[in-house]
Amino acid sequence: MAIWKMEWEEVKKSLWHAFDVLDTTSHLKKIRTAQVPKTKLRVLTNNLGHLLSVEQAETIWDKVPKDNIDFDQFIDVLNKNLLVGLDKHSGAKLVGLISEIDNLCWMLCENVYRQRILDDTLENGENHVAVNGEKNVDGDYTNIIGSKQPPRIFCSGDCFKLWKIFNFLVERAEDKSLLFPLLTDIEEAERIASEICQTVGLPLPKVNPNQRRGSTDILLQSFLIDFSDFVKVIVKKITKDNDTRVISHGISEVYNQIMYDIVRKGYMVKFGNKVTAWKERWFVLNSSELKYYTNAEEKDLKGSIALCQACFTQSFPDKPGGRHHRFKLHTPGKHYELSAPDLKSKNEWMADIKIVVSHIGTGPSKDSLQLAALKERKKEREERRRRTAEEELNRCAEREKLLERERQLEEERRQRQLAQEEILERERLLALERQKRAEEEERRRRETNELLDEKKKEIDAERQRCADTEARLQAEREALMQQSKEELEAEREQRALVEARLREEEAQLEEERRRLKELEEAKAALEAMVEMERALKKDEEIVRNLQARILEEEYAKREELERLQAEQNKKLMEEQLTRQELEAAHRLKEEALRLAKEQLEALTREREMADQQLRDAAEKLKQAEIDRQKIQERMKLKAMTSSSRMAGPIRTPDPNPFVTHRGLGAFTEADFQRRQQSQEEENSNMSSAEQNLSNSTQAITLQTEL
Repeated sequence: MAIWKMEWEEVKKSLWHAFDVLDTTSHLKKIRTAQVPKTKLRVLTNNLGHLLSVEQAETIWDKVPKDNIDFDQFIDVLNKNLLVGLDKHSGAKLVGLISEIDNLCWMLCENVYRQRILDDTLENGENHVAVNGEKNVDGDYTNIIGSKQPPRIFCSGDCFKLWKIFNFLVERAEDKSLLFPLLTDIEEAERIASEICQTVGLPLPKVNPNQRRGSTDILLQSFLIDFSDFVKVIVKKITKDNDTRVISHGISEVYNQIMYDIVRKGYMVKFGNKVTAWKERWFVLNSSELKYYTNAEEKDLKGSIALCQACFTQSFPDKPGGRHHRFKLHTPGKHYELSAPDLKSKNEWMADIKIVVSHIGTGPSKDSLQLAALKERKKEREERRRRTAEEELNRCAEREKLLERERQLEEERRQRQLAQEEILERERLLALERQKRAEEEERRRRETNELLDEKKKEIDAERQRCADTEARLQAEREALMQQSKEELEAEREQRALVEARLREEEAQLEEERRRLKELEEAKAALEAMVEMERALKKDEEIVRNLQARILEEEYAKREELERLQAEQNKKLMEEQLTRQELEAAHRLKEEALRLAKEQLEALTREREMADQQLRDAAEKLKQAEIDRQKIQERMKLKAMTSSSRMAGPIRTPDPNPFVTHRGLGAFTEADFQRRQQSQEEENSNMSSAEQNLSNSTQAITLQTEL
């Protein structure tokens, strides 16, 4: 087909709306089945045939065997049998036909869409907006007296404009093809509502990101909405107390901006080229030119400025007593000096002109500025939502880690509690064991009291000696334990709190066991000394062995501490070596930086010398130019005065060349030689001056190139 792709897409969008309305109204539940009976399509096809001058167009469905038709089949049948007639038209005629098709489809969809919006509004309990009712003289919708319907805001013309804006903003696939059903992003609807308020000076609607997805009027599973939800979002964002005509004007402005690719409008003062005076004009900037009118009604066009890739703007500072906020628009054929009302408007005008010029210079792309901005917004939304999803995933992962850490801590607390219970149980068993042993000891003590009395004196001396030995061993043991505790204190502080507690508890338990064992051994030794005097030496040997074992354990701990200290010293030496290497590399970098600075200073000095030579050469060239002008003046003066000089002799083979009209001897040969010599000197001076001028020019050119 010869129809343009963009216009064909607009026709396809309008036909889809009509098809979708017929689809949802052909079922009692009003759900979309993506199929419409042929009987429903005949009326629409007949009206399309009247627009395209095709008689009995509804008969094309007699050749289709199916009773229910989907949208792809519907478009395919229309292309083959009806829309082929669009090939015969072009330009304004084609645009007019497409506009009539849009009006036809909107006439079919209007009442259905209004009823959907009204039903959803009443269902959600919002009584301040709707788009259904009766028309008054001005075309606005008003309330029916005595009815319970909510107030109305949008007229039929405004709804049609919003419908066209929605069709422009629909989502596309990655290959730029249309996606059906037609949907747009909810952020685009909010942006349209903000632009309507901003155009007419109403307060901008507040956007709450936390309530965007869960509003009572639109319950969405994604960010995409259809036309009914699109209108409801715009209506909800506009305050209910606003004037209907003001809102209608805002919708018209946004419609013109989007559909006609208007970038900016506003008053500026222009300096006339023919009549050199400042005049206020209404400027309209679109994607290809800057038009200016006498006023905002845009009826009296005073001129237009075609924009191209070579155009650019130039700002001027404000001067006292002159026009403020001036800037100049440079085009290949002409320059325009403009003055904005304020600094903000000036910067916005210059930025918008730059955007239009850069869009013109992007190549053969046929996308309008509005479509390019729509694609850019879609890309930013996808990137922002992708980042939000990643952040949400990261937050979920962090929450999972925290929960896992809490579970681990709970498990550790439970294990510590079990360990404490086990320690308490062991202490209870030890207490019972100690009680039993105490009872046994008491029994044995009663039995051996008699023997103790007999050998009391002998045992007292031996006991004193054992007590001294035990005190000495205890002092040495406590000193070694104190030293080992001090050396291990640093290592214990570096470990985790839970492990330190457990280790401390285990150490206490081990100490208790060791002390208990020592007490048992001491008791056994005392019992052995009481029972048998000869076993005293054996008991001393047992004590010495015990002391030796304790000393060996302390020595082993000390060796372990020394090994750890050696490892720490080794790591410290490695860190010192690494630090020395880093310092050496830092010194090398500083040396390289110093050399680079010296080279830069040398280049700076060479540049200054070259600049000085260039200035000297320029002075020489200037002096040579002055000399050349002087020589030219002398030559001109010589040419002017040469006619008044005495004519030279004509060299002929006259035997007497020194005879003239004045008689013999008027000129001599010396006179002629002096005149010839003076002419040769003048010629040589001119040649030398021209040679000096040429040399100076070449020297300056060479220095400039250097």
